[in-house]
Amino acid sequence: MMKAMMSRRAIQRLFPAAAAVSTAIMLTALTAAAQDKPLPNVEALRQRAIEQSAATEKLRERYLCRIRMETDELDKNGAVKKTEVDEREIFFVKARQISQVVTKNGKPLSDSEAKKEIDHVKKQIEDAEKGKADPNGISQSQVLRLFKLNNERRISFSGRPTILFDGVGDPAAKASGIAEHAAQAMAGTIAIDEQTGRVADTNVRGVRDVKMGGGIVADIHKGFQLHIISAPRADGVWLIQEAWGSGDARVGLFLHPSYRFHQVTESCRLFDVNSESVEKLESAH
Repeated sequence: MMKAMMSRRAIQRLFPAAAAVSTAIMLTALTAAAQDKPLPNVEALRQRAIEQSAATEKLRERYLCRIRMETDELDKNGAVKKTEVDEREIFFVKARQISQVVTKNGKPLSDSEAKKEIDHVKKQIEDAEKGKADPNGISQSQVLRLFKLNNERRISFSGRPTILFDGVGDPAAKASGIAEHAAQAMAGTIAIDEQTGRVADTNVRGVRDVKMGGGIVADIHKGFQLHIISAPRADGVWLIQEAWGSGDARVGLFLHPSYRFHQVTESCRLFDVNSESVEKLESAH
């Protein structure tokens, strides 16, 4: 005679469909329960996210990551004129990203190109040590600080309870430098992981032109886009997994024609860096 009581594992073996339905019902119930929770206070969550972003910026200095960057140069009609694919190694010094190209279009750099990259890395580290901001980078924390947030709602993002906000640049917020003025001219959505307070997704678009020095210092046209997705690693540190962007701009003497890019993080490993450790990078390339 079959035993009156059966183990859960036995039920799953005998009735896989029923087990799947049971699991789905439990997940639905958990999701419904999460949706019924009151939403957190907007400013409290923003402040928590800013604090967690600062902590993340410090923790990610432990990592060296390899990314794949595909960049399309576009003509005035949006058609692709030229595509470049490179692989880069990135790390962080005092919250500033340091980037070194290691291959271009699938080929290693020549000796002269490699030397230029090493010199470029050294200059980036020197600027970071002096506290100079990166004029070409817009961070999730900058967008978070410079945005007005509203229309908060709870969603599931990568299977995690997340608070999604609509946002727009706050003209009353204090902005300095090209990147922050560009962030202030954006609107879009920001998703904050409810458990950790980390920014999981930033999807924004420029809603007005940004000109500095009458357009001489910088001229960034409205319509530029930026989408960044971050995720936690096994040790709890959140790193960028994927990013997309497009737009056209001129910063100083450097013209950035209409372009779009797609960045994917391929791997990361623990790494410590200081201004004297570039020689290690030189020997590796």
